[in-house]
Amino acid sequence: MDAPPVHYVTTRDGYSIAYAVSGEGRPYVLMPGAFEHVQLAWQYPKLQPWVEGLSARFQLIQFDERGAGMSTRGLKESHSVEDYLLDLEAVIEHLNPEPIVLHAATTRVTTAVQFALKHPDRVFALVMNQGGLAGASSQTQSAFFNTLPDANWDIFHRSLASQYQEPEDVPRSIALLNQAFDQKDFALRMKVALRRLPDESLTRLTRPTLILHPRDYWGGAISADAAMRGAQLAKATFTVIDGRFALGDAEQGIRATEAFLASLPEVDSPGPHSDAGLSERELEVLRLVAAGRSNQQIAAELVISPNTVNRHVSNILNKIGVANRAQATAYAKDMGIA
Repeated sequence: MDAPPVHYVTTRDGYSIAYAVSGEGRPYVLMPGAFEHVQLAWQYPKLQPWVEGLSARFQLIQFDERGAGMSTRGLKESHSVEDYLLDLEAVIEHLNPEPIVLHAATTRVTTAVQFALKHPDRVFALVMNQGGLAGASSQTQSAFFNTLPDANWDIFHRSLASQYQEPEDVPRSIALLNQAFDQKDFALRMKVALRRLPDESLTRLTRPTLILHPRDYWGGAISADAAMRGAQLAKATFTVIDGRFALGDAEQGIRATEAFLASLPEVDSPGPHSDAGLSERELEVLRLVAAGRSNQQIAAELVISPNTVNRHVSNILNKIGVANRAQATAYAKDMGIA
């Protein structure tokens, strides 16, 4: 199957993001992962059957994040994991699809959860790789991705390809990896990508979630830490599939995903929204206020300044017509926002 045409959208901070759309049906966003190139993904062993299988069943949306694939290269030293949320938002805001299935593996679980918390009305369901819940809990994984790319780029690529691919596919995988990433950008990405997802984010996640675990991924052990964190998800289904690639076996994974999605109500709203004209950011702040967070805590969690939080809280109180945080909390619960 040929790769679909590539299009571009610009993020709010000026990066050009490559994306492609193929197939028909429910919008299905496959987040970038260990390999990132919207065209060459259709040639990359282990990933090729995933993109072909998903595009045969869904409207598959792929994109390359900044610093990889066909998107803008040359990351800034100030690069942070929050930048990836801007990339995803740019694509979704541009395409404006119906509520999406958002599928993320390993390091992009954090971005997927952040997006679902910020835009619950845009997410029908989440599919995530179980290993991504643990963050950098494995010293072996952390050293491999944080240290080896800086130390020896060629050995890193050969080790990465050998970790996931069949021996006969290693040379082709290395050639493709060299087109997907360059050493400096990849090293900068890895310095922020393995950040652990806060427990509090998982407890607030209400979208239906399928957790897939490839039984032979990084030795096959299901991290007790990741399993406990997955148990915090109120609407989670856990499924073990074959494979050592981060996504696992494509046929089994897609079949499990189809069964999971078929089990969900066709209309599964995250809750009624206020008609007070609150912006998405104000709704996010209101949820945290209702959860008992202080302005300082909200600022830290959303990575914004305390002054910005103060302004949001003041605007929220004015818009919903209440005098204090306690009344705002009651309002949020009554409206199904919290």
